[in-house]
Amino acid sequence: MADNDAGGVATYTVAAALYGMSSQYFVILTTLLLGVTQEIGARIAIVTGKGLGDLIREQYGARVAVCLFFVYFVVNQGVVLQNVTGLKSAIQLFGLPWQPVLILCCVLLAALVILLNYKNLQRIFLITIVFYGAYIFSAILSKPNWGEAIRLSMILPQRSFISDPHYWFALIAVLGTTVTAWGQFFVNSYVADKGLKVGELKEERAEIYLGALLTNLFSWMIAVAVTYTLFIHGKTVVDAQGAALAIRPLAGALSYTLFATGLLAASFLGLTIVPLATAYVFTEFFGYERTLNASFLKGKVFYVFFILQIALGLGVSLFPKINLFGLTLYADYLNGALLPVIFFFLIRFSESSDIMGKEFISRGFSKWFLRISAVGISIAVVGTTFSKFFIK
Repeated sequence: MADNDAGGVATYTVAAALYGMSSQYFVILTTLLLGVTQEIGARIAIVTGKGLGDLIREQYGARVAVCLFFVYFVVNQGVVLQNVTGLKSAIQLFGLPWQPVLILCCVLLAALVILLNYKNLQRIFLITIVFYGAYIFSAILSKPNWGEAIRLSMILPQRSFISDPHYWFALIAVLGTTVTAWGQFFVNSYVADKGLKVGELKEERAEIYLGALLTNLFSWMIAVAVTYTLFIHGKTVVDAQGAALAIRPLAGALSYTLFATGLLAASFLGLTIVPLATAYVFTEFFGYERTLNASFLKGKVFYVFFILQIALGLGVSLFPKINLFGLTLYADYLNGALLPVIFFFLIRFSESSDIMGKEFISRGFSKWFLRISAVGISIAVVGTTFSKFFIK
């Protein structure tokens, strides 16, 4: 669900304001890819008891681990900045003094991660997910044409967009903000942190595919809410805060409040999960204690690295006139560009009988779907890079 963080909400919103429901044309493919990749990551963690970072260091050495982590950290810090900015925007939408409230929220969040064990923190995450339901009500209040929404997002997009290279760039951005590089590492690390056993693999698969379905249901609802308010009235926006403000005169105060509530939940969840994903990878790559069940003293490297990322994001965001959404859209793009690299490691580990045993190696659909997706995304990255820099 944290794939729908503040940066994700902003990307879905901006894309829908520009292209309506056609911005969700890859929604079925994205849901399937998210489910398949997360299932493979979870299966690797359950069978080996190790995170993806552990396996990369063991199989490919410290040099590869250091290089990969440097790129990963830069990309993830951009996403952290998005989430701090999203939290700042949500606080402003509710008319609160944003600087002290933002600092208080970040301190509270860090305290929760340090003081609570994995099981209790997970319960808070699950409660946070409930607030994403605000986007469903916001979509209903926009009085959409449901049949048209389904047709344009799942069957055939608006024809005038098909020849527009910028439309396809937007589609890749939507794909990249949902199936993220950090998400591939995080699912592997948190399943290892849970300590799940092989006998629980069936239930974990069900959880993952349900999560993928709900994740993209909410992103689709965000697109519906924006399409039938902003898009049909020709109003473009540059971030989720602007969308909420623009929706108010079109759909009413309740829709505005719901949209702001969803942004608040997305920012809170993303600002917890993304730094945790980076902290997991750092400690796995370099051999430190990495678990939410450890005390602060025992896992101090893990916790300090988590806090450091939030502090960096907070320090930048406290400058009043800085809006990081525009800058960090490139972080979403880099997340998408990193996916083929991450998929390479998923393929190598999940298809190795030495690592997985013959019973749990990838076979059939998931094996070939991941390979085809890696090739497809690589081609898309090259194509969209060309269109971004050479086609006006």
